[in-house]
Amino acid sequence: MPVIVKTVEKKKKVRTTENQLKGIFRKHDKNGDGVLSKEELKEAFKYLGALIPGWRASCGLRYADANGDGYISDGELNALVQYAANLGYTVE
Repeated sequence: MPVIVKTVEKKKKVRTTENQLKGIFRKHDKNGDGVLSKEELKEAFKYLGALIPGWRASCGLRYADANGDGYISDGELNALVQYAANLGYTVE
């Protein structure tokens, strides 16, 4: 009886660049208002593979929300990207 062997090709994961992170966060501005809410951040961190995306969203908001309005504006996006980049998220 012949033996059938399945091979599984593993995709190489590479560290996400800051430009990729910016694009991911901007894509998650679901209502298009130009700012990211905590819920939109939660969905973005979920997309990135965070184990507890709500917690990551809260931490990212505290880290990057310079004016304390509860949203990440375009001017605050670089700080959020730096926060996320330091966490080492990867893409395939």
